[in-house]
Amino acid sequence: MLKNLFYNKKVVPWIFITPFLLFFTVFKVWPIVYSAYLSLHEMSGLNTSNFVGLQNYFEVFSDSDFLKAVWNNTKYMIGTMITLIPIPLIFAVLLDSKHCKGKNIYKAILFIPTLTSLVIAAAVFKILLYEGEAGIINTIIGLFGFSPQKWLISPYLTIPSVILIATWRWTGMNLIYFTTGLTGISQELYESASIDGANMLQRFFYITVPLLKPIIIFVATLNLIGGYKLFTEVFMLWDGGASPGKSALTMAVLLYRTAFSYFELGYASTIGFVMALIILVLSLIQLKITGFFNEEE
Repeated sequence: MLKNLFYNKKVVPWIFITPFLLFFTVFKVWPIVYSAYLSLHEMSGLNTSNFVGLQNYFEVFSDSDFLKAVWNNTKYMIGTMITLIPIPLIFAVLLDSKHCKGKNIYKAILFIPTLTSLVIAAAVFKILLYEGEAGIINTIIGLFGFSPQKWLISPYLTIPSVILIATWRWTGMNLIYFTTGLTGISQELYESASIDGANMLQRFFYITVPLLKPIIIFVATLNLIGGYKLFTEVFMLWDGGASPGKSALTMAVLLYRTAFSYFELGYASTIGFVMALIILVLSLIQLKITGFFNEEE
């Protein structure tokens, strides 16, 4: 009977998929459901709970720390959009040129930072961004006549410091995305445009960018999601994310502090749900603005 069971075409797929469904339910579905339950309660530690309904959700939007964190995440997200879309795109176009020699070597060099652990990258940049004249980055900019900057102390430079790390680490990954997209563009289009008198910039803006629109939307969406999930870099650059004047406080750092420093698990769950809602809404708005849904239709 057992042998016949394993030869049943309706049963066998469920046998193979059951372990995945079990782990997915235990480690994904249940935590989300339990977090939703916690977000409706006021909790101090693990044992004391008091049902408060939507009170936590009302409080979170009047919480100055949360609003500050949302603004910091937004600045970081916009900054990474500015650096992590144009720079990798330009690199991809240059490396795709027939005049570029050793392009695979350059791609490998640019991609290596992507393989670096975020913890290690943040620790290294903490040394590079040392605020004194002995700091490596300050030494480099000093060669060009600029005065040393207090990268990790000045509230105005904290977000740019984190954007610098993101740019260094993710340029190579986005370069791969754009390079892959370029392989799908026929060279005949560029040749025809050249015959019609289009210069390099015109070919870039009227052929490359429009045809890479799906890839650009994809990269922009990833940047948006990553921008609002920022945690590791801030946590490592400043011990526990204690940036000067809360200038680099993010929603994820605030959630971590609320849950594991103050043990307010209910309020922390609320922050998590609101953060997910912000990411979802902004992602849908971005996709709508860029015409993604129109193309699907």
